[in-house]
Amino acid sequence: MNAIPGLSSEKILVRERIAASFAVEKKLHLFVFALITICLEIFLLAKGDSYDINRGSFVLAFILLFFLYAVLEFIFHGIVENKAVPLFSLIPAVLMFFLLKVNDKWSNIAIAVIIAVAVRIIFDYMPIRDKVILFGSIILDGVALYLRMYWTSFWGDKLLDKLLFIALAVLTLSAIQQIIWGRKEGEFPFHYFLLLGCFLLFIPMNRDPIDWSRIEGVFGNAADATAYYLCSVIGDSEYTVGYGSFNATGGRISNSDKLQLVLESVERPYFVYTDSETGKKMKMRRVLYLAGGKGVDGKALVDWLQFLKDNGINKEAAEVFSQISKLDVEYVYLDTADEIAPAGALVLTNQDGSIEKGRSDDRHRKGYKLKAKYLDIDYGSPVLVELFQNPKGELVDREPMSYQEASEYFLNLYNQALSDVMTASEYDEYVNQTDIYQTYGDTDGVTDRMEKLASEITAKADNDYLRAKLIEIYLRQYTYSTKAVGGHNPDSDMSTPKGMADIADRFLFETESGYCVHYTSSMVMLLRSIGIPARPVIGYRYNFPFEIQENYVVEANCAHVWPEVYIQNVGWIPFEPTSAYSTAAEYNWHRSETIDPETESEIQLEMRDLPVIPEADEVQETYQNEGLQLLKIVGIVILSIILLILIILGVAALTRRIIYRLASPEKKIKMDVAMTKATLIKKYGNDFNDRGLLSDYVKLAPEEEQEDIKKLFEAYYKIVYGSN
Repeated sequence: MNAIPGLSSEKILVRERIAASFAVEKKLHLFVFALITICLEIFLLAKGDSYDINRGSFVLAFILLFFLYAVLEFIFHGIVENKAVPLFSLIPAVLMFFLLKVNDKWSNIAIAVIIAVAVRIIFDYMPIRDKVILFGSIILDGVALYLRMYWTSFWGDKLLDKLLFIALAVLTLSAIQQIIWGRKEGEFPFHYFLLLGCFLLFIPMNRDPIDWSRIEGVFGNAADATAYYLCSVIGDSEYTVGYGSFNATGGRISNSDKLQLVLESVERPYFVYTDSETGKKMKMRRVLYLAGGKGVDGKALVDWLQFLKDNGINKEAAEVFSQISKLDVEYVYLDTADEIAPAGALVLTNQDGSIEKGRSDDRHRKGYKLKAKYLDIDYGSPVLVELFQNPKGELVDREPMSYQEASEYFLNLYNQALSDVMTASEYDEYVNQTDIYQTYGDTDGVTDRMEKLASEITAKADNDYLRAKLIEIYLRQYTYSTKAVGGHNPDSDMSTPKGMADIADRFLFETESGYCVHYTSSMVMLLRSIGIPARPVIGYRYNFPFEIQENYVVEANCAHVWPEVYIQNVGWIPFEPTSAYSTAAEYNWHRSETIDPETESEIQLEMRDLPVIPEADEVQETYQNEGLQLLKIVGIVILSIILLILIILGVAALTRRIIYRLASPEKKIKMDVAMTKATLIKKYGNDFNDRGLLSDYVKLAPEEEQEDIKKLFEAYYKIVYGSN
């Protein structure tokens, strides 16, 4: 219908245009909501736990901002008709971005501000927007189902997951109708599908997975290949979610339950012991540390055997705190070249045979398996702890065992051939290795206050094990938090001593809260500062369940970093300074409770003498006035929008005035009529019924002005309908 100026058809066309625009906006908002939710999930899958973001809050902020920009555009279009109107939203968006960016807690919302306005502008200027929404909805369906089936995303545990699939259902039904029936008479309007979506809100999403085994048999390989391709292209160049690298900077992280490994073991997942007080049989769950990139640590085994030999440990004594165990490891959603195996691995094999290095030349994919035989040691055993504190190696004048002697001793202790682990030449190389203190004693980046703190903590300890134990106990006083920051230099990471020292210094004296990266960096560098070699180890810490299972699933949130300390005449010993995890003493096997009471008293005395955590040099950022800050930001943004509208109004008025002055007489009369109608309706036409006749407007005007207005309308009709 063509609008005739001055008639009611003009109003009808405007109303139809607004209604059509509203329908398009509803569909566009649903599509953009689904698009950003799925893209965010893919981004987080690629980045893994290294990026902290609340999915629900981010998507909610994004869609609210997207709606805000739509409202602003509607207001701006009411003031001035121009193709550049969508760009006006950039002004409040940029202002809002910088106001939010200064507060770290709102940095993700600041990103949502910019992404929302960018997406809005893209869709405003997109020439085939309807086609993109139509076919894009079907593509999003496939991506969402793929992520649910193969990456355990969108399980429905959160409202966001459910809203996503409701949005996709509404869009898909509308798209199917449009594709099959086209735009015909009797087509269901879009709001019918919206009503259906409201009913879907009350239908629960099932957590139990659908049996996709038949489909997986056909499409499984292609799906896995695509998944790993996405991780390689979008994600980190070396690792996917959960398992990480020493490039960890200590920034904020978020937990993830993505599957990483599947473990198989014929051994019970717990130890049974008799409680000394009640006399009842008790269970103690096994705790397993899986180290990545280490492979078989021959030096650690050689030192361990020499330590036991020096202390006169026989087979029966060794069984109190050690045993040979076996474990099969299968990779699930993991993309790395590292061999991930139990700490203390003796023999590692895969389908190609023996594994010689801790890192493969090629990246492993889903389904990769390795078999591990490892030395399982109860580092919390009181008997072993006593040996650690008083090792006899330095008190005896001895020559290291020969390869033949070590082989016989190893066979006698564990019924295991040393030749399966190393050759004679390799054994000799490990025995003569003297670079431990040089390789793992680098103190680059250690500050004076770190050296002072380490000396204060260990002042009354008379052996290296006690020194390491006291530092472990001291660090466990710090607050565990995944909402942490890294070092003073944002590029500092665990790959270098300087990076670890930077992370540790800020954690120890300023932020005083963090997670395993911060605790481990601190313990490693504090120990090195007092001359004790230490190194970080990255992998997983897995608590077995009490129930025997066919296999055990290791999720991404089991990923962990811990320190190992080199004690002279003992070897490498793992510690657990991270306060969120129990120490070895808390999950020991209880095979013997024997311990020297005097030694125990000495340990307790040392613990009581620990220094208090130093007061932070910098007060941590607090957000006690967050509400006030947010109100200020909202106020500033609203004022900027009002100012922008006033500027647009002013520019529009000035533009109209210039256009009016430059216009022809006929054009001026048309502009006068439009302005007169608008003025009369605004002042006198509250209940005015527009029949499309200008004569009706004359009756609205004051009597003294009616004659002039009548002449204006007559001139207007002559211009519109006159032949000359």
